[in-house]
Amino acid sequence: MLSRKKILLAKVESTYGTDATPAAADAILTKNLDITPYDGNTVQRDLVRPTLGNEEAINVAPNVKVSFEVEIAGSGAAGTAPAWGSVLRACGFSETVNAGTDVQYQPVSSSFESASLHYEQDGQIHKVLGCRGSVSFDLSSGGIPVMKFSFTGLYAKPVTGSLTADLSAFQVPLPVTKANTPTYTIHGYSAIANSFSVDMSNNVVHRNQIGHEEISITDRSPSGQMVIDAPTLTDKDMFALVESHNGITTDAVQVVHGTVAGNIVQIDAPKVQLSGISGTDLDGQYAYQLNTSFIPDAGDDEIVITVK
Repeated sequence: MLSRKKILLAKVESTYGTDATPAAADAILTKNLDITPYDGNTVQRDLVRPTLGNEEAINVAPNVKVSFEVEIAGSGAAGTAPAWGSVLRACGFSETVNAGTDVQYQPVSSSFESASLHYEQDGQIHKVLGCRGSVSFDLSSGGIPVMKFSFTGLYAKPVTGSLTADLSAFQVPLPVTKANTPTYTIHGYSAIANSFSVDMSNNVVHRNQIGHEEISITDRSPSGQMVIDAPTLTDKDMFALVESHNGITTDAVQVVHGTVAGNIVQIDAPKVQLSGISGTDLDGQYAYQLNTSFIPDAGDDEIVITVK
């Protein structure tokens, strides 16, 4: 089997763990697609024997890990869900379609959706059901913005076969530049920025119990980093925002990538605490690396992704 010959299909499940049978139109355009086809927790038998040596180990919760990156781009038409919506939903996000206007994704704390992932490695198909995972977002100047996904799903043995992929719904991404990323504001300050990242840090657990087996999302703790050219204290006192010993300061962060309807992705965080600051050099310019914690405002709104 050739390493580069891979296909990934993904579709949201109607019933947890029941194959949603994704088709060619459910293909995901990925980077760095990888699979751990047999994983899980093992236990030793710990038998008493008259001689030394290893004991057999038993996998008590076999599962599959799938990881990949997806380029951040719109859907091609405002108010149409992007082709990557299914995998974001399986990472604890809801999807709200406002026809002709936009599609919004934001975290949920209940009724988590799951996805069926069909993974082909050059003639061998691994159908991974009941998948849930976590995602991080990375926008860096001069690069292509990406979402990084990591999924855990229920184990089933791979089978021989082939898949067909239709990737036409995926849009060509825009690099992160001044022209393509017109908005980057931190607590009301328009920053000269090098990068923005946030990791949803979902706690994903595999519970294999008597009468029930499920991959669950039990918590999340979104955090990230922002690297910006250091402003003067007059322009924006970043230390006043970071200092928590004099009271905690939180405010909004917004990043807008794209300028043409159909290929705009906007990230809003209404309540962000800057939890740390350090200095670094960027092309001879002094810059700040700001550690961030994303906090719910009204609830389930610490990160809102709007595709429009």
